[in-house]
Amino acid sequence: MQAVQIHNGFFLIFARGEDFVPTLTRFCEEQVVHWGQFQAIGAVEDVEIGYYDLERQEYAFRSEPGPLEVASMDGNVAEVNGQPLVHAHAVLSRCDETLECIGGHLKSARIAATLELCLWLVSQPLMRAPDDETGLDLIQISV
Repeated sequence: MQAVQIHNGFFLIFARGEDFVPTLTRFCEEQVVHWGQFQAIGAVEDVEIGYYDLERQEYAFRSEPGPLEVASMDGNVAEVNGQPLVHAHAVLSRCDETLECIGGHLKSARIAATLELCLWLVSQPLMRAPDDETGLDLIQISV
């Protein structure tokens, strides 16, 4: 991965074969980024994507071999137990004439060609804490 610092964050270019979530998490640890927001485009493969079943209070994932175009990826970096946690959602399209799209919570993905990501730093704490009603660790904002 290549990275350049910009005015209020970083522009990252992921290389073919890199594992997205661990690579971004490691970058955030090394740069001491615990609070941020990001957007990305590119192409991925070996994807696990899914949704949160609120009634069962658990994630359901499916595997997609790809390659898939990243039509849109948004996410954030928040802090859990003093460590950065990457949370990403994506809309991915098939690399064929159908351009069929899937979308949801991105658990894992390997970079198929490249991924270009802009990570903006957030100056206020984004801390995740357990929420009994949903079963999720939700961002808590203290005013």
